[in-house]
Amino acid sequence: MGIIVGVVFFLIIFTLIGAAASGASYDGLVARGIPARGILLQVNPIGVRVPGSRARPCERRDVVIDVEIPGQPPYEIAASPIIPLNLVRDVLPGATVELRVHKRDRRRMAIVGPGVFFASQLLGQPRAS
Repeated sequence: MGIIVGVVFFLIIFTLIGAAASGASYDGLVARGIPARGILLQVNPIGVRVPGSRARPCERRDVVIDVEIPGQPPYEIAASPIIPLNLVRDVLPGATVELRVHKRDRRRMAIVGPGVFFASQLLGQPRAS
């Protein structure tokens, strides 16, 4: 009985820690990721909710995306970016999105919005409000 309670307790703690880390990974990518622009080539219409993202509900969707990081050659990759639920309807094939890409693992990325802000910064123009 004691072993079962210990295992259940361990699984609950492990799940909570994993959920918190998943929810925090979006904020971490936004804060420390490399700004980039992505063109969505293919998008899976079904997403998977990121556990532990109550403050900022997110999901992951499988996509094929053309990623453009300033000063580097563009690359095409199959990835599962983190997407805030308020942006999910904008994640469609052909859409341009603003990204934050992990510094070492280019498959880890977060969609932070439509691609307008990124383009206006590249051109040195003020962003429309």
